[in-house]
Amino acid sequence: MSEADVAGGKGYMKIGAEFEWPNVPCPDGGTVDMQVFPNRPVSGAFSTHLMDIEGEEAFFLAWSPNTKVLIGYALRRADFPWLGISEENHCRTSPPWGGKTVTRGMELGVSPFPEPRRRMIERGRLFGVPG
Repeated sequence: MSEADVAGGKGYMKIGAEFEWPNVPCPDGGTVDMQVFPNRPVSGAFSTHLMDIEGEEAFFLAWSPNTKVLIGYALRRADFPWLGISEENHCRTSPPWGGKTVTRGMELGVSPFPEPRRRMIERGRLFGVPG
């Protein structure tokens, strides 16, 4: 499921779209490969990903071709079934970003969205998985 950064109006993901990794749908009908940081002068996005439900463990890797650094996490899927990916690419002009930040963040979670606990409890499940 994806949600564009509507605050800046520079999101490239179709809001609320369900998709199979790595091709996220775009509002124009195309798709973007999320394995590569978007090649846009300004963009911002947040997407939620259910970790592999087949096994007890899940993992992800992130690679920076600029620094030649590879990081990875392996985890018990029961502990953190969700991965949130946030992107900031010169989109937010308020402090502390100042329109200069380029980053992609990976956040492991017990909930598919950054939200208050009450909302998480009220929703119950997403894709059959509790949040």
